[in-house]
Amino acid sequence: MYVRYKLRKAKGLITPKGPNFSSAKTIQCDIDGSVVKFKTPKHRPLISGEEPIFPAHSYHLNDMFFRSSYQEGFKVSDNWETFRLLENAWAFYGPWFTGAVAELVMYATLIKPINYENDDFSLFHPRAFEKIIGDYLTNSFSTYTSESRGGKHHYIAPLNWQPLTNLPVVAVRLQVEADAKVTHDNKQYFLFFPVTDKVMACMHFDPSRLLALSQEELDKRVNESSMLELMNNIIDSIELTLSPEVQAQQKAALAGLDDASLISDFPPLKWPVVDKENTFKELDNE
Repeated sequence: MYVRYKLRKAKGLITPKGPNFSSAKTIQCDIDGSVVKFKTPKHRPLISGEEPIFPAHSYHLNDMFFRSSYQEGFKVSDNWETFRLLENAWAFYGPWFTGAVAELVMYATLIKPINYENDDFSLFHPRAFEKIIGDYLTNSFSTYTSESRGGKHHYIAPLNWQPLTNLPVVAVRLQVEADAKVTHDNKQYFLFFPVTDKVMACMHFDPSRLLALSQEELDKRVNESSMLELMNNIIDSIELTLSPEVQAQQKAALAGLDDASLISDFPPLKWPVVDKENTFKELDNE
């Protein structure tokens, strides 16, 4: 029996139960004529009352208010603007009145690279797409370092780089993980794909287990397979239909390119140490 009420502690390894994907509903969003579809279950967060964010049925990019994501000391550069499309969460419960033991949170965001010295690129081109993703991961994660660990970085990214072939554009899944020798944090899962020459979609999944323990200890107590199954079901449900105008952008970007596939392996980025004020000094991705 899986219920939200906690009357006892779980013993041993448990596999929590979340929403049934068979009852998931389709979310559809038109962005300048291109249509993104995917399925998600009903929002059921750990804390009742937390409101979800859902996309509108249609958007015009020129009318959308993209916000700068720059935070001094936490981001590398002011080269990114974002628009949050969706935020959903699902609690996962243990058996026999052990209550909630995990939660999966999903974010869907449009990301726009800006202020690039050379902005003559198309996200439909595989090499440009790969570079932009590397830059975005660097901007998001490279400034978190540990002085007590000799300036080592908290996060390792990307890991488990997996190009996808079921969408009509370049697309990739990847993971960001905490370095267990430096800090403890959840594994984070990302999916990226372009929707125009200059805008890409990001789906970010954050599965958390509600115990302040190391990853190794969490794996002994709460099996995250049910959360990952839900995540995979959502990802597998994604459909993208490009507008004629965006198809023309893609065709121009790929003109003369014999191989339009992404690289099969993207090793973790090598980030430099940042100083005590988290001022970014240099970047070496080699």
